[in-house]
Amino acid sequence: MKNIGLIAGNGKFPLIFAKHASRAGYNVVAVAHHGETDPAIERFVQDIQWVYVGQLGKIIRNFQRAEVSEAVMAGGIRKVKLFDNFRPDLRGTRFLAKLKSREDDDLLRGIANELAADGINIIESTFCLSEIIPTQGVLTKRSPTQQEWDDIHLGFRTAKEIGRLGIGQTVVVRKQIVLAVEAAEGTDAAIERGGKLARSGSVVVKVSKPQQDLRFDVPAVGLETVNRLHEVRGRVLAIEAGKTILLEKDSLLKHAEACGISLVGVSG
Repeated sequence: MKNIGLIAGNGKFPLIFAKHASRAGYNVVAVAHHGETDPAIERFVQDIQWVYVGQLGKIIRNFQRAEVSEAVMAGGIRKVKLFDNFRPDLRGTRFLAKLKSREDDDLLRGIANELAADGINIIESTFCLSEIIPTQGVLTKRSPTQQEWDDIHLGFRTAKEIGRLGIGQTVVVRKQIVLAVEAAEGTDAAIERGGKLARSGSVVVKVSKPQQDLRFDVPAVGLETVNRLHEVRGRVLAIEAGKTILLEKDSLLKHAEACGISLVGVSG
């Protein structure tokens, strides 16, 4: 079995990647982050090392020990938690000192370059996951109304723009009014804010950034996203086709159906 490395952040994405990679015949060697990664990850990998955010040297040494030459980054690190769990080692401190920008993509690209210098190549995080990446079209039985489609198109353009600016990747729209944009608090919080203003009938659109590097954490939606939308009586969840992960896909689609929510894949 070939080894594949996993740099695991928060959420269900790391667990789902580990399951799919193992099913595809890979030996998953994981590096998980204290305070971020779900401890359940240990059940789905063959080797694991726990680190604090910023311990770049420890990540590299662990992969070298396990003879890992390719790795995937899955799951994010919440910015608001950096103050609690940020403990860089010497390699991490040196890396940060020479980093010119702290934007997410620049940071992740820089980490990928550091690993590549030591023979560990970061590959697309969609590796082994083609079956849970949606295509364009309506994924549920209920299709959006014409008004909702108009909101989806506005939301798509707006989400792409805030993504280009590095602000977020999700917007909430109702009757051609943008009610909320995602910032550092994340998708679920944006849905709650926008949903309260809409009162009902909100349309949520989540896209990849125009400059998105698919080696890094691609947009993902799961049951919790649908739950948040249902709680605020939202009606549509639109995601970018070909560039979004559907976490627990089968359960997600069934739950959206039960909640009367349209789930659609859209593209530019």
